[in-house]
Amino acid sequence: MANFLSETFRTEPHSLEEVRTSLDKDLADHKQFFPLLKEHHDFLEESISVIMDKDATDFQKQEHLERFFRLVEMHGKAEQEVLYNHLKANPEKEARLEGFAGQDEHDVAFQLEAELTGMGYKTEWSEEIAAKAKVVAGLVKNHIKEEESTMFPIAEENMTEEELEDMRDSYIQKCLGYLINDRAEAIYAGNWKMGTHTDADNFHH
Repeated sequence: MANFLSETFRTEPHSLEEVRTSLDKDLADHKQFFPLLKEHHDFLEESISVIMDKDATDFQKQEHLERFFRLVEMHGKAEQEVLYNHLKANPEKEARLEGFAGQDEHDVAFQLEAELTGMGYKTEWSEEIAAKAKVVAGLVKNHIKEEESTMFPIAEENMTEEELEDMRDSYIQKCLGYLINDRAEAIYAGNWKMGTHTDADNFHH
């Protein structure tokens, strides 16, 4: 069993192209909504673990921070437009509070992304950038934990199966839209490089 687990354990992060392919598959397989969101949390955790790893090199952290923000843009915006908006309009106060709280936490993450982008993290790396990157990674890590332990169960209690199916399909379509737009812009700018790293030993998980 131990050998089987070691053989199947993934040592490389999923590339953005693999994420896009997984979205197509999840749509075709009618994957349930909340397991889908958790799968995307796992994609984020792949980079969070590197950004917060004291043994990772500056280059690894820089590379993963860019990947992390691309996934935050995709997952975070689609989640807001589908799940959070639904929660904020829910008749139950507890559900509405979760929607507003989640939105506020996303806003903080997007603000930190803007600050790091303004600091030029894609082309340089400093202790100040590293510290701010660790803050946003920790924030999203805690946000993920809160969503999975509290928000998702509350949301599931207050939504019908039909609503969840519609939300899943809408979420996937929005994710695909954000990934495609992001990829096209990056290619046009000559900056499409994420997902091309093949040296698994350089990633610390």
